[in-house]
Amino acid sequence: MNIIPSVIDTKCLLSIWHLMDERNRSLGFDRYDFGDIQSHHLFTKIANQRLRGIVRKLLQIPELLAPIRWRKILSVRRRVVPSLFFHVGMAYLDREQLTQADVFSSASADHICEEVLRLRFPAEHVCWQHPYDHHATAWRDVAQKSNIPPSCAHHTSRIGFMLLKTGKYHKKNVYLEAGLSAVQALMTYHRWHRFNDDSCAMSYYPFTDDEVINVAADAAALLASVPADRLSKPMYYSLNGLVKMIIQEQNADGSWYYCTRRHHMRYGGKRFIDNHHSALAQVIISGALGEELSRMAKEALDKGLAFYMDAFYTKEGKGYYYPKHNRLTGVVGYSEGTVALCTCLQHPSLISQHISVQAAHLLPNILKQAIGLFLNSKTGDVACFKFFGLPYAIRSIRWGSGPLMQAISHYLRLLEEIM
Repeated sequence: MNIIPSVIDTKCLLSIWHLMDERNRSLGFDRYDFGDIQSHHLFTKIANQRLRGIVRKLLQIPELLAPIRWRKILSVRRRVVPSLFFHVGMAYLDREQLTQADVFSSASADHICEEVLRLRFPAEHVCWQHPYDHHATAWRDVAQKSNIPPSCAHHTSRIGFMLLKTGKYHKKNVYLEAGLSAVQALMTYHRWHRFNDDSCAMSYYPFTDDEVINVAADAAALLASVPADRLSKPMYYSLNGLVKMIIQEQNADGSWYYCTRRHHMRYGGKRFIDNHHSALAQVIISGALGEELSRMAKEALDKGLAFYMDAFYTKEGKGYYYPKHNRLTGVVGYSEGTVALCTCLQHPSLISQHISVQAAHLLPNILKQAIGLFLNSKTGDVACFKFFGLPYAIRSIRWGSGPLMQAISHYLRLLEEIM
């Protein structure tokens, strides 16, 4: 039974979508990013652990007050962050499947695929490098092998997923093959931890031994999207192993930590529950899992979604970065939440009916909050966060307009399918 959410005016949403799309195409893909400041030498060269936190907070003051001007002062350059193409590509792909004639623009998912493949890392298998040196510094293995490409599982998994989806819809073999090559990059370049119970985990990078759960979910979504006749036994076992690990790592209340328990035994560090787990539903609806594992994954999804809606949002759609924390979530949290709820409501067999009812009520409120809090309706720019009531606006796609465009496109597809 489909549960129908209350409807936000579709013409208004299409107008907002076009505004962001036109802004992106006028500015191009080279942008400032939420993570770029952290790789500046002012941050990376601070050796004294006691002073590091104090100095970082002092350096963040001008960033919060004038983020673009501060970047110019520090000579931080604009870059293309690969995963922005996942959000924009999926936004275009969803838009192309709508029936409204006025939603089409001169760009397409094909164009995004061509652009992102042009920016791939030059290696045997298709992959993408994370652009910021500071990322995963605490987990870096000094003995890393120089002949292994620096693939980032977050970028490679998500872009690979978009390539496979676009290749299937447009019947473009070149994109299908590129997506399959991204799978091989994960299988070949990254470190896999395999356990006696047939579960497994995969590293964020070829030079780390971490176990990040949401990256494992993204990798599982990519593996599950591989056409059945191209899914090798190693791929199949890896897919099942990742899903088993995700199910095992779920806490009793339905939440997931950012990293596995084994990861924290290895590296220590503070555990936290984050607001970015949205790939499990894609794995289940692919049909790639066996009957028993699919049933277990559905139970985990239902329980996880119940926790997510109760812990991360008010009934009015106000979102938190951490469960019921005073830090509010940014546009990415709202947008990925919208996509996750839309996916579950598109496939009502995934979740129980009372969870569907709650999701249908919450969904439009989350999307309204995202638009109202972060969109500049005059320029089409989208802020990353709100700090002290002020928008942290750096004209980002990855932490701005890209996720919001994807959220709106997915919401419009949901409305067409169930109404």
